Amino acid sequence: MTERTTLLRDIGVNAGLPYATYLLLSYQGVPAVQALAAGSVFPIGAIVVGFVRERRVQALGMIVLAATLASMLAALYFTSPFLAQAKGSLFSALFSALLLGSLLARRPLVFHLATIGQAAEDRHQADTLWDTEPRYRRMMRRITVVWAVALLVEGALRLVLIPLLPIALFLPLSEAMSLGCLGLMMAWAWRYGSRQMEQIESHRGDAVSPG
Repeated sequence: MTERTTLLRDIGVNAGLPYATYLLLSYQGVPAVQALAAGSVFPIGAIVVGFVRERRVQALGMIVLAATLASMLAALYFTSPFLAQAKGSLFSALFSALLLGSLLARRPLVFHLATIGQAAEDRHQADTLWDTEPRYRRMMRRITVVWAVALLVEGALRLVLIPLLPIALFLPLSEAMSLGCLGLMMAWAWRYGSRQMEQIESHRGDAVSPG
């Protein structure tokens, strides 16, 4: 399966099917909270299936699962459509907290995300850069902070929009905001990281050049 096909599948499961379920159930007179809760079955099911297939627990998947379940259970208990729609903001807050908390670890989460799937040689090079190059460590930590702040802002903005927009409009807009924020953060991180790596490599080249 290509990356494009995987992306389209994920958008369909996590956004398209829940939205269609909400519209269908609402049209049939089901209350908003129950309709939203029913739609959440699809992303939760996708996470569980992923766990079973890969036979390992991924931190990001656990955050999505926890945020979705907490939001839906709270919404059903308090019969609050606001809480049901807040799952995206809750995920952003939890992921942001994980990013900021990882700054206290030996290496921030962004470093591990950036090196996932790399060949052994490339991973070894990244490990060496982290151990020997202060600029590289500052770059990774700065990207981590920017991502955390951007997620908090995006999540807070979605919370503000919940009481202002009808659910049928908020749901697709919320997913578009999430994808847009992610795309912008990835584009900025790639551009910033590329420039910093050019400077780092140039500095290392100057350091080993004969006097």
